[in-house]
Formats: sequence, C-alpha cells, structure tokens
Amino acid sequence: MGGKNRVRKNEEIRISEIRLIDEEGEQLGIYETKRALYLARGKNLDLVEISPTAKPPVCKIMDFGAFLYQKKKDQKEQKKAQKTHSQKEIKFGIRISDNDFEVRIKKAIKFLEKGSSVKVVLQFKGREFTHPEIGLKRIEEMALALEEIAKQEFEPKSQGRSIVTEFRPLSKKEK
Repeated sequence: MGGKNRVRKNEEIRISEIRLIDEEGEQLGIYETKRALYLARGKNLDLVEISPTAKPPVCKIMDFGAFLYQKKKDQKEQKKAQKTHSQKEIKFGIRISDNDFEVRIKKAIKFLEKGSSVKVVLQFKGREFTHPEIGLKRIEEMALALEEIAKQEFEPKSQGRSIVTEFRPLSKKEK
C-alpha cells in the first residue's frame, strides 16, 4: 500500500515541522505537525501532505475524500486531453490516375478529420526520378486540396527515391 505516489495524511506525516496552508489556501506559516493536526481535527478536516520534497514539507488542511475525488477527476481530464497522436501514411506514384488521386485526397481528409496527421509519400519508379518537378506538382495539388483542414508541417523533401511531406489537422484556433 505504501507506494511512491501515495499521499500522506494526519498521523502518517512523521516530520516535526511543516509549512501549513489552511482550507482557503492561506499560508499560515511553519507549524509543529502535532499542532497543525490539532487545528485540522478542530475543523473536522484532515492534514494532507501536498509537497513532501519541500523544506519544510507543505501540508494543507482539507477534506481528504474530496481531495482524492478531485485528483482522480483531474487525472481523467488529463487522460482525455492527451489525444493519441497517430500518423497515417498515403503512398502513390507520379503516374497515378486523377480518380485514384482524388481517392487518396478523400482518404487524407478522413484521417485529418479524425485527428491523425498524414504523411504523404510520392514514390518514383525507374527513370521517373529525373523529373521531380512532376512529383512536387502532385504534392502541391494535394496541399491545395487539404489547406482548409490541414497545415503542411514541412516543405516536400527528397528521401531516397521518394518525396515526403506531412500534414497535420488544423487546431480550432487556426481554423
């Protein structure tokens, strides 16, 4: 039970002096732990160690049950806000037909709307690499089609026998 993230309260606090904060958040100064515990009990509240690493440790007078509830609620919110950043990849060659290219754009839009970033890889085969401007033109077409919902992370760059770029969904501020 005595884990690393466990919060100490009341008699579990074994330090002789602590910095005390009352239930309204006002700093009361440095108190003996016994006296602080007496004050907390007088208000039918708990003495909870907030910052054990500080010198002296910081303790607050509060309702421990409400503190745990709030802590769990905050952790849930953080987990919710911590969206899993996934990256999808779309590959095609420079000789892709217009219809297939439209399908790739629709697929990219679908990924971006779900919050994933999209890596676009344009692959060259054989002697196609002697005309990179054709590939860059295709990537520019895709960038134009996606500009309403996505931001291009970096300019298209050459990687081996392909040209790569990445799009990420626009945040609510950027829209």
